[in-house]
Amino acid sequence: MREIRTFELDGHGAPTRWVIDRPQTLRVTGGRIWLTVEGSADDYWLDAGASVELKPFTTIWVSATADASWFSMSSDSTRSGARRLSEIVRACFTRRTTWPRIAISKA
Repeated sequence: MREIRTFELDGHGAPTRWVIDRPQTLRVTGGRIWLTVEGSADDYWLDAGASVELKPFTTIWVSATADASWFSMSSDSTRSGARRLSEIVRACFTRRTTWPRIAISKA
């Protein structure tokens, strides 16, 4: 099963913090999104149709650059809960030594 959630951002709002708990895809469905990935030296400006693959245990900041912007977050929920729990525990004890890498694609 695949879970998809759709969000609308007000262009006048402050950036919103997200903690990614499992592999997810952020897809811009309308407007323009400003994305910052903690630990990355770059910011990303994503137009409608662009998508970003996000790895688990990543913190992101998202905001709209227009009056309103829309995006969806989708994830594959077929993995077992026990495996996710073990990944969370492992991440708590693992020190991140590399910059997070994300893949941006334009549909």
